[in-house]
Amino acid sequence: MEFDYFDKIRKIRTGIRFYSELLIEASWNMWNIKTRVGIFFFSLLAALAGTYFLSPDVFTEAQRYTMFILIFSILLWATEAIPPFAVGIMIIGFLVYTMGNMQGATISPQEISATWSDSVIWIFLGGFFLSEGMRKTNLDLSLFKKTISIFGSNPNTLVLGIIIVTSILSLIISNTATAAMVLASVMPLIDREGKDSLMSKAILISIPAAATFAGMMSMVSSPPNLIVVNVLKSKGFDVTFTQWLLLGFVPAVVLLAAFWYAVVRKYTSKVKGLDVSFANKALDMTNNMRLQRLAVIVILTVTVLMWMLGSRYHIPTAGAAMVPIVFLPMLGIITAEDVRRLPWDTLMLVAGGLSLGMAIKELLAPYYSQFLAGMEFNMIVMMIIFAVVTVLFSNIMSSTATATIVINIAAIVLPSEQLLPVGLVVGLCSSCGLFLPVSTPPNAIVFGTGMLKQKDFTLGGMFGAVLGTTIIILWVLFLQYFTGFFESI
Repeated sequence: MEFDYFDKIRKIRTGIRFYSELLIEASWNMWNIKTRVGIFFFSLLAALAGTYFLSPDVFTEAQRYTMFILIFSILLWATEAIPPFAVGIMIIGFLVYTMGNMQGATISPQEISATWSDSVIWIFLGGFFLSEGMRKTNLDLSLFKKTISIFGSNPNTLVLGIIIVTSILSLIISNTATAAMVLASVMPLIDREGKDSLMSKAILISIPAAATFAGMMSMVSSPPNLIVVNVLKSKGFDVTFTQWLLLGFVPAVVLLAAFWYAVVRKYTSKVKGLDVSFANKALDMTNNMRLQRLAVIVILTVTVLMWMLGSRYHIPTAGAAMVPIVFLPMLGIITAEDVRRLPWDTLMLVAGGLSLGMAIKELLAPYYSQFLAGMEFNMIVMMIIFAVVTVLFSNIMSSTATATIVINIAAIVLPSEQLLPVGLVVGLCSSCGLFLPVSTPPNAIVFGTGMLKQKDFTLGGMFGAVLGTTIIILWVLFLQYFTGFFESI
């Protein structure tokens, strides 16, 4: 029977929501329900005890409750007793209630709930609409076909092509959506090769590594990037889309090139050749689909240009994100059913992190800042400490949660002149946690195929933790001392 590549694709690709559910399922199955319930209540007791011993007598009720939800959230995110997005919802609900009923609250419930409409949320939502539009018009499949036509059937160059395509997509849409789209496109090839083949492993470990490392270059690719930008903006540092692209370009490219070389040495150099003739079949598209694809390409181009030129023409990044949100549904490319399938759990997690950051800034930061006033810190030492902490916790818990906690602590501890470089290091290092299947959503997505073991992620984890951290610190120090990059922010 003739192998029908695109028929196989249609059976495999069930939408981004399916892959988001793989992330939740992979995380949930780490422990059974009874263990999770036990860990939840242990975390609750530990948070109560921590609040009792760590809260000074001068704390108001609102400050004590903020300390409690901070400790409780850290423990729940670290242990994953409940899914990370559920912690985000819990934070918002808890703060809305306590800030409206407790003495000493300096933020209102309305300000807490307003995080749902924060510019960060709209930027991500715009990216989700773009990725869904690309999926529905088969732009992702066309990219894979183009990759094969350019890089051919040589295993080494084909993996390079997949890494490049994944990286390009990660610049304009979330790395989670990118990993899902690319995985769906290459699954027929992986099925033909078999789950135990070196080629299959090479492709599967390359997708999350490329999506995550390339995510360093784009504000809209990874939630930690936007969370760091949001905190820096509150301190008077306005980082634009183009500035972040320049910041992350060198570390990302070095990591991607080095990772590809390592994959070639370990896997694909031992593969003789590939039969990719099945991908030469033309896409079956109607005239309506061609028009929709053209519309998506135009909308995608306009959005990216507005992101890149926004600082020059005073266009907010969130304002540019409205282009796909408005026009894709208006043109009938995205329907109500498509909107229901978007990864809303990511937005819930981000909104919860923003709410927690607001509470820390308003209620805890003023108290602890008075003790740190006048103290001098060696910036390089602080940079190393925050980088290591970020990478360590990004490997064992949500990188979004890690960035939320670490950047807000940095905002309390560090003087403003040190916060900018250290904050940028925190943002970039959040994309270096790849050791475990649950370290990043892209990892969980490919792990959900059942074709990889936990040890297969060690290669990407080592590159991120050791090489990534080192390059990021050296690059940020170079930008600070040998260029005028920071003066433009």
